[in-house]
Amino acid sequence: MFFAAMEELDGDEVRVSSRGRFAERDIVQFVPFRDYIDRSGNQVLSMARLAKDVLAEIPDQLMSFMKSRGIEPRPPLPATSDPPSVSTTTGTPAPAAKQRNSHP
Repeated sequence: MFFAAMEELDGDEVRVSSRGRFAERDIVQFVPFRDYIDRSGNQVLSMARLAKDVLAEIPDQLMSFMKSRGIEPRPPLPATSDPPSVSTTTGTPAPAAKQRNSHP
């Protein structure tokens, strides 16, 4: 019974509504942890499997949000071998490092 109520909150199939307003997107991800418990008792493996499946939904959720707001992705930056260094105080490119002469 409890799990059925939790699955209802997970809007994969039907969006949750309140006072006649429906949620714009799935805002809850529910997975029964018992499905992720490793048979050997390895908690790290159990948590890694759970995290993998829960985090796998983020890209679709982000894209859905961006599309609903009409936000277009920026074009990719051109590939460069050396990224420019930027001064943290002025936001302008930092001057090239000066070579020091070593004196014996």
